[in-house]
Amino acid sequence: MASARSKKPCVKCPKNAGIATCGGCQAWFCTKHFIEHRQGLGEAMERIGQQHDDLHKNLDANNIGYSLLSQINAWEQTSLNRIQEVAEKARIDLAKYIEEAKTQLTQSLNKIKNELTSSRASDDFTEIELKQWNAQLEKLGRMLEKPSSIDIVEGDQSQPLIRIIQRKGIFTNSMIKFLIVLILTVQLREMFTII
Repeated sequence: MASARSKKPCVKCPKNAGIATCGGCQAWFCTKHFIEHRQGLGEAMERIGQQHDDLHKNLDANNIGYSLLSQINAWEQTSLNRIQEVAEKARIDLAKYIEEAKTQLTQSLNKIKNELTSSRASDDFTEIELKQWNAQLEKLGRMLEKPSSIDIVEGDQSQPLIRIIQRKGIFTNSMIKFLIVLILTVQLREMFTII
């Protein structure tokens, strides 16, 4: 005599016998709950499809790089502003130095002029004074032609004036692989819909 199959209860309502098993979760369901289970799976599939479509729209809209491009634009503007501030300070410092140097040169020239005028009026000068005045004038002329203490110094090279933006590993390898697969899937789907 053949034995009757032992009936497994429905996982949702243990009162009813399970008549169908799900191939995914391997659970037994009565007719009513099997239909509900399949509807739930269908709804989950719709949510995943919507999530895919939303991600695809974002990818098409190039939203991935927009935030980074905005950051680069802000970095560029900040860097340009910083360069302009430093250049303006350098101009002000240079103008101040030039004014101080002019004042010193003028004072030195006035001193020599007074000595020349006084010595000429009193006819009290020798070759020694003439050589000294000539040497002083040549020295002042060289200082006027090329101020020796003005140099452009770039500062500490270990601390750059402008911070450099570098790519940081924001995506893990699995995220990159997922994005590549997603992009290829979208491209393949588009190719087959065109055909």
